[in-house]
Amino acid sequence: MARCSFGKISLKGHFDPVWPFGTDLYARLFYLCAGDQEALIVALDTLCTQPRETDRFREMVEKETGIPRDHIWYHELQVHAAPDSDQLKGVWMDGLAKAVAKEALRIRDLSMPFTCQVAEADLGMRYSMNRQQYVAGLGGVTIWTGMEFDEKMRPCSRHPERMLLRGYEPDLPVFDRPIPFDNPVDSKAYLFVFRNEQGGVIGTLSRFAAHPDVAVLFEHHPIPHEEKLKQYHYDFDWPGTVSERMEAFFKAPSLYLNGPCADLAMKKGYGTMDTYETSAQECRRLGNDLADALLKAYEKKRGSLGNADNLKAIQFRVELPMQDCIPRSLKELDHWEEKKQEAEEAFQGAILENAPAYRVKQLGDDKWRTDGMPYVVKNICGFTEEELNRRTAPVTVSALQLGDYLFVGVPGESLSEMGIWLRSAFTGVKTIPVDQVNGYYDYMVTPTWLTLGGYTYWASWISREAIPLLKDEIVKKLDGFLDEERC
Repeated sequence: MARCSFGKISLKGHFDPVWPFGTDLYARLFYLCAGDQEALIVALDTLCTQPRETDRFREMVEKETGIPRDHIWYHELQVHAAPDSDQLKGVWMDGLAKAVAKEALRIRDLSMPFTCQVAEADLGMRYSMNRQQYVAGLGGVTIWTGMEFDEKMRPCSRHPERMLLRGYEPDLPVFDRPIPFDNPVDSKAYLFVFRNEQGGVIGTLSRFAAHPDVAVLFEHHPIPHEEKLKQYHYDFDWPGTVSERMEAFFKAPSLYLNGPCADLAMKKGYGTMDTYETSAQECRRLGNDLADALLKAYEKKRGSLGNADNLKAIQFRVELPMQDCIPRSLKELDHWEEKKQEAEEAFQGAILENAPAYRVKQLGDDKWRTDGMPYVVKNICGFTEEELNRRTAPVTVSALQLGDYLFVGVPGESLSEMGIWLRSAFTGVKTIPVDQVNGYYDYMVTPTWLTLGGYTYWASWISREAIPLLKDEIVKKLDGFLDEERC
């Protein structure tokens, strides 16, 4: 008979803090077993952990618990007010892995048979928005915050200075009226309520898809840099509030999973949120509103998980090709300042020559991508000399089938298109896409946005062929996985 349990540990003491804590940060655990199958999902209030560190984390947890590393998820919620990748590596990661393993062993002993009720809600664009858009005569742009909303609460903007153009403000007729940011979102939200044989709640799992970047809203305001530095606090953002709200309602532990969200933001405020305190209040408002929507869906209509003994997991790697602009060796980065200078001169020259806006935008995109390349290669992805030389790097895909549901953990920050596609790719199961599982690989950019440019384009390393290749491999592997009889 299938069994489950929930747990959590504080992340305090597992990294060297540089800011005060506005809230605690957590690693929340969900343990499952059925027959000889075990699985562990660890959802962390962190961001951008290098793949080699998450591999080591799972290896250490496997060694301590016996849970197969391919059945362990290191899932990051992309909380922006959290320690960065440099703070969760080496001895800090060792300590975190040991603490998580200890908690996993504790909750394994507490695991119990369960039934599960599931509420699904299509929230449309009530809470989230697609922060990317094509602007005629310019190209693709991204807005992190500062949106306007019309009478129907549709997001829009007429402010090029908020579109991550980094100082370039084109004078185009298209800005005479607000531009709608109405591209598709991943509108599906879920609430799983696990109960013991007596009907008591063991724990809950919820899922939505948007960036948890609200606790740092203040950093987008035109306030002095020194004042911004004073405002930073660690904060679990609106997902933490969702979990706390569920814990208070059900009197049981709660865990939140975040879906593909590279292009998704919450429909958050902006005007008065120029301090940590006001930004944190917006986190609580959004988290409570989303939790209330899930609870309302649960009260209105809920179904069954299906056969809980149908538990199995898989993890596989796919080699994805790199763009030509990625350096071919780490040594090439020693001379990267020259490339940065060339890109800067081309960008500024186009502005002075009054080149067409789309051309200035293209050169600006190339400049920002060139500026960030050393950080992407060394700090974010941590590419090896061998990977740079062969022009490919491995990404990890994880999948967990539980009853009628298939949870699929995709790499890096994937676009909402990935989540929408995954739901249509498999029959016989209800697919729930989850982002940033087992290591950060930066933005998993699609061919469309490699063409249109914008922030997603800057923060990517994969080629145009990569996402189609990744989708092909996901279908090939998961079709076989779903057809297998569980041992």
